[in-house]
Amino acid sequence: MAQIKEINKEEQKLAIAAEILADLPEWFGIPDSTQAYIEAAGQLRVWGAYEGDDPLGFISLSYSSEDRAEIDCLAIKKDYHRQGIGSKLVNVLEMAAGQQVDYLQVKTVAPGHYPTYDRTNAFYQAQGFKKLEICPQLWDSHNSCMVLIKKIS
Repeated sequence: MAQIKEINKEEQKLAIAAEILADLPEWFGIPDSTQAYIEAAGQLRVWGAYEGDDPLGFISLSYSSEDRAEIDCLAIKKDYHRQGIGSKLVNVLEMAAGQQVDYLQVKTVAPGHYPTYDRTNAFYQAQGFKKLEICPQLWDSHNSCMVLIKKIS
């Protein structure tokens, strides 16, 4: 059973992000974007999911306004998908963010482009997120951004 812990040391945040994202090229296959997620994790609040000392996944939290926090990145190693780890990480992040803001958002690729992201969208909707808008100009024409939002307090 996965244990969730907040990670406070920058080098540990960078290490878990790099290890987990390397296992997920279907979602994080653009090297520059992947590196940006890794570097951002070093500066954000991060929680990791572990089995013993082995990292299974992580989630990072940023604040986008005084009323809204954002899941900057959520990633679970492929072999551990559909075991409740992502849900546990989202719950921990919601508890922390809910002490400061009313809303949580996440950006992902809009449905209909890639089966992997269709599964991602289904996951977030199962967590109670609702589609706020699709921004085709935010990333690029092959990766229309969908913004999902959830009231957390």
